[in-house]
Amino acid sequence: MGYWSAKPRFASRGRRLLGTWTVTALLALAPATAPGLGTGPGTDAVPDTQSGTPSGAPSGAPSGAPSVPPGAQPPSPSAEPPPSALPQITPLKAADDPCVEPSASVVDQAPWTHNSLGVSDVHRLNRGEGVTVAVLATAVEGDVPALSGAVQGARADCLGFGTFLAGVVAARALPDSGFVGVAPEAEVVAIPTGAADTGITTAAQIASSIDEAVAADADVILVGTAAWAGSTALDEAVGAAVDAGALVVAPATAIGPDGQLPGYPAQDPAVLSVASHQTTGETMLTEPLFVSEEELARIDVEAPGDRVMGVGPGSDGHFTSGGDGVAAAFAAGAAALVRSGEPDLTGAQIRERLLTTAYTSPYGAEDPFSGHGKIDLMGALTNSPGGASDTVPGERFVPDPSARGSVEMTSTVVVSSVAGFVVVLSVLAGLVIRRGRPRRWRPAVPGEPITPEAPPANPLSSPPPSKS
Repeated sequence: MGYWSAKPRFASRGRRLLGTWTVTALLALAPATAPGLGTGPGTDAVPDTQSGTPSGAPSGAPSGAPSVPPGAQPPSPSAEPPPSALPQITPLKAADDPCVEPSASVVDQAPWTHNSLGVSDVHRLNRGEGVTVAVLATAVEGDVPALSGAVQGARADCLGFGTFLAGVVAARALPDSGFVGVAPEAEVVAIPTGAADTGITTAAQIASSIDEAVAADADVILVGTAAWAGSTALDEAVGAAVDAGALVVAPATAIGPDGQLPGYPAQDPAVLSVASHQTTGETMLTEPLFVSEEELARIDVEAPGDRVMGVGPGSDGHFTSGGDGVAAAFAAGAAALVRSGEPDLTGAQIRERLLTTAYTSPYGAEDPFSGHGKIDLMGALTNSPGGASDTVPGERFVPDPSARGSVEMTSTVVVSSVAGFVVVLSVLAGLVIRRGRPRRWRPAVPGEPITPEAPPANPLSSPPPSKS
């Protein structure tokens, strides 16, 4: 048989060896890419959610939507939701229902919301000193121990919701209590808004209260209960607040006669519109809300709004509450922290900061359930001075420090290392093949040079020798 038709024995072994190398390389890649591996803060579903968010799509999201990138989720909280035995506070009540009674239950553990938002870590950097937050609610009680000396315009709070919101924003730490506000050194201005016996609030009442908050030099204006319809006066009041450098924060939804409706003034693009998410990180909304047949209700960010622990009227005891109004209180506290750290920022710049540093929704900024995503306190505080307006168009801010970066960096290093390993093996394989081919893949004879003086002619360049 001629040379050109011989089957090189080494070639088959070489293919098997290269195949083994390839499998080894792929296995080496697995830890960097396999779901559930490369664990760390921010890689689990929210909460278990930081922070949280679902490992899949939010409720009501279209099927087949992209899954949440492992590095784009808030860290999972390590604390359970508050005990269900705690008394509840609601944003609305019937006119003939009794007032909220003081709570005798004090929980000494940090609630899930604090672990989700990383509150203790943020407080090492900033606690909201020098910032005034206006709380627009039926009332805020000032003799609550956690709010002692922190509230201007305090009064008896029958509903309890205003006191609860003020506590989420600025409650001071107390011995034997696991609860503290997002900005515990901020000051609160209580501005009575809505019907004191029911909590129902109109656009006219909110507009008047926003004007009063601007007159009080509030840096952040929290609308506790949204109206289910807007008005020209409300639009003008929001515009005046923006001109004064304040940020208006409002619930994305309102409770109307027919159920959940788009909230006002949250539909104004200058307002930070906040929706709530559950302890699992999933959105509280079950279906998108529409302002009109073709216009979705505005949602900018999400914050905790499910089984939230806080303070209420009458004592140092704890309550639970929830909804978009509570979520807005967390966002207002976040805005207070940013303003405290960078007092020269305008309300509009603070709003952009919170949007650009949020844990991004897998469906983009137009997600009808969570908008830009869940608020990130640490990301908002550690952004570069000057606000998001100074960033290059098209770039997205990635908070630092954050657990997200560690996961992405680990994956990058592993992939790069394995890629380099495969390249080296390929080069070595090429050398072996090149040196074996001149010997027609037979073992070298002792004393025979590994590389001949001149390589043999390509057997395919001329026809095979004829048989005689």
